Amino acid sequence: MKVARGVSLIDVIVGSALVLVIFLSLIGLLRASLLVSSLAKAKAGATAVANNQMELVRSLSYDAVGTVGGIPSGSIPQYATSTQNAIPYRVRTFIEYVDDPADGVGAADANAITTDYKRIKIAVTYTVRGTLREVDLVSNYAPLSIETSTNGGTLKVLVVDATGVGVAGAAVRVVNASSLPSVDVTTFSDSTGTVLLGGAATSTQYQVYISKTGYSSAQTYVRDTTNQNPTPGYLTVVKNQTTASTFAIDRLASLTLRTYFPISATTTTDTFADASKLAAQSNTSVVGGFLTLATGGSGYVLSGTARSAPFAPSYLVSWTTASTTLALPAGTSALVSVVDGSGTFLPDSVIPGNSTGFSDTSIDLSTVSTTTYPSLALSATLSTNATTTTPHVDAWSINALVGPVPVPNVAVTLTGAKTVGSTGAGTPIAKTTLASTTGALGVLPLSIEWDSYSLGLTGYDVLDACTAPPYSLSPGSSNSASLYLGPNSTNAVLVSVHDNASALVSGATVTLSKTGFTDSSSTSSCGTAYFGSLTSGTYSITITKSGYTSTTYANVTVSGHIFYATSFP
Repeated sequence: MKVARGVSLIDVIVGSALVLVIFLSLIGLLRASLLVSSLAKAKAGATAVANNQMELVRSLSYDAVGTVGGIPSGSIPQYATSTQNAIPYRVRTFIEYVDDPADGVGAADANAITTDYKRIKIAVTYTVRGTLREVDLVSNYAPLSIETSTNGGTLKVLVVDATGVGVAGAAVRVVNASSLPSVDVTTFSDSTGTVLLGGAATSTQYQVYISKTGYSSAQTYVRDTTNQNPTPGYLTVVKNQTTASTFAIDRLASLTLRTYFPISATTTTDTFADASKLAAQSNTSVVGGFLTLATGGSGYVLSGTARSAPFAPSYLVSWTTASTTLALPAGTSALVSVVDGSGTFLPDSVIPGNSTGFSDTSIDLSTVSTTTYPSLALSATLSTNATTTTPHVDAWSINALVGPVPVPNVAVTLTGAKTVGSTGAGTPIAKTTLASTTGALGVLPLSIEWDSYSLGLTGYDVLDACTAPPYSLSPGSSNSASLYLGPNSTNAVLVSVHDNASALVSGATVTLSKTGFTDSSSTSSCGTAYFGSLTSGTYSITITKSGYTSTTYANVTVSGHIFYATSFP
């Protein structure tokens, strides 16, 4: 007999899974189809908007084809918006004259007319699913009759880098508020760095602004009561002539300044005014400015101990010494040992004799590793043979060297050597004057134009510098400088010594002198020597070092804080 087979739970699960897979696949296909459809729909709308704008422009007469504030000028807005199928579109219309190479270009043009025809560029941008997209249309519009000169001239802008090579893709904005109609148009330099604007109205008031992401900027400057001799000033366009001007921009350089206090001595001292600087005590007391044995029922106890609070200075460079002042009446003793932050005695392999203790006034800590022992304390064992007398510790201290310690919030001023003109008295006006402050960690990162920058500080003198100013920054370069600061003085000089290969020279003797004054200092590992608290005046600087030729620089004017770079053969 044949038995009918039922549907098991596994069959149901497998079948359901297959249905789910098929369903999800269909959903995915549907979503992909909808996405493709929406993209196509949005692009079709953008294309329609671009076509409509192009037809609008081409419906105008040749002479009327131009943009508001553009060159050539006209009634078409440079920017507009349009909405199709609930999608917003941004429309940019750019119209320019073209010098057709068929009859020669520029100065080689056969008939000297460089405004041969107009080129219309329509760019429509829109956003679909968070992605910016663009549709572009380009059309040439030639005059019905033979080409003719316009009532204006041609404005030619050349954008170059620091080496004179053309920079492509730089934004060139031309503004002239005094012309009728006014001009405010932005275009971009071609592969040779050139922008050619034919048909510009005659005027003496053309302003030009050059920019590119990641690059320095350049521009023309207005003549005013301060900048009476601007360089470059506004451009002048003359009828039937070409006005050409070159502007230099290049990649920004980076400069990171770090401000520090130099390595210096630090100490922790306890004169036992109270017990607040002790971490532990046993059978000892702090009385009358001394650490002594504690008293019991019949006088002083026979022995006791005390341990100082740990000393863990920030920016620790090295331990130097521990100092103690002891008073030891007959029959008493006081032995001092060095312990780590937890109270563990440093081994004799680190400080010979430390396990026994010292009654000397000074303990050498120069061999103690700052990595292994970032904090130290002192431990004293006091003892007496009689309850009527006690040793006592008058004071103790731990000494170390710390640094460099970052100095936050230092006011810094950088002034570039490039100028944009001069005052009526002929005083140059710097293109770049940057005032800022270092951060909480004494760091100031900057992204600035290639140039040579002098340095000014407020409230401090520069005692040492690696590297010393002025800072000569090349395009796209990465630079850093560490400044070691000290108290401000009215007049000071930091002398930076280099050899003929521009390498820093350390250990050279620098002598600064003038009538009635002579002072000498050795250059640091950074190749600098500092002289502070000077009177203003004219000095001589003499540099000597074994193996080098002695060199003297006369007539060095010191007024304020100056940096003086020398070459030492």
